[in-house]
Amino acid sequence: MKNLILALALLLLAPPALADDTKESAFDRVMRTGVIRCGYYVFPPVVYKDPNTSELSGFSVDYMNKIAQRAGLRVEWSTEVTWANWVEELRAGRYDVACTPMWPDMPQLKVVSFTDPLFFSGLYPLARNDNKKLENADHARLNQKDIVILTQEGNNTDTLTREVFPNATYYTLPASTNGGEYYQNLIAKKADVVISDRNTLYQFKKTNGDILRIIDEKNPIKLQSFNLAVLIGERDLNDFLNQSIHEMDYNGDTDRLLRKWEAEPGKTFLRVANPAKVD
Repeated sequence: MKNLILALALLLLAPPALADDTKESAFDRVMRTGVIRCGYYVFPPVVYKDPNTSELSGFSVDYMNKIAQRAGLRVEWSTEVTWANWVEELRAGRYDVACTPMWPDMPQLKVVSFTDPLFFSGLYPLARNDNKKLENADHARLNQKDIVILTQEGNNTDTLTREVFPNATYYTLPASTNGGEYYQNLIAKKADVVISDRNTLYQFKKTNGDILRIIDEKNPIKLQSFNLAVLIGERDLNDFLNQSIHEMDYNGDTDRLLRKWEAEPGKTFLRVANPAKVD
């Protein structure tokens, strides 16, 4: 009995198991294997996916491949995700970095960590050209009950829009709705307005014609950053990416790649300010 009591006492005083402490971090795995596993979603011109070959191209593909090449690594585009599942796929360990830049959202900060911005875009209200009640409209006109604004569950524009236009009426789609369906609801006149950026409008016009316009183009309702993302707690990987992002900015790579891929070179996306610029 005395030996049993002693054994129990030693067990209780023993330090906790080190399994969690010794778990390999994403950064250590990348360094060990030489591979950055990227999650991505299709978002032209940032990421294109060839429907016949599944080959990926676009700004992010060039950007991440250049970072990897300079660091002596390679990129594996391992997991295609959507706005609805990218966080859960990251938490499940199916990839290391969300390599299609994401729009940071405060609730997501509980589980993911965002890098510094790669670039920015203004977010604007978009309306149909044939919407007579919004002719010559400004932002104040949108904050009225007769205006229906299209939003989507899980999309950070939902929270933003409700804060900026609290008096409007809302038509909210489920998180699983894809981009094409999203804007078709606006075309079908189920709503008057949707919040989006200049690039999305351009991509929409390519296949649907000139049927949407920006309301009050000089005054975006938000300056939206585009950031890579890793699982929360992966500080070494986040630091590695941040230093890479800064180097890509400082040597002009980010601007050159944006100009290569953006629809309106020098205009579609907004650059990170140069900290060393002299007036």
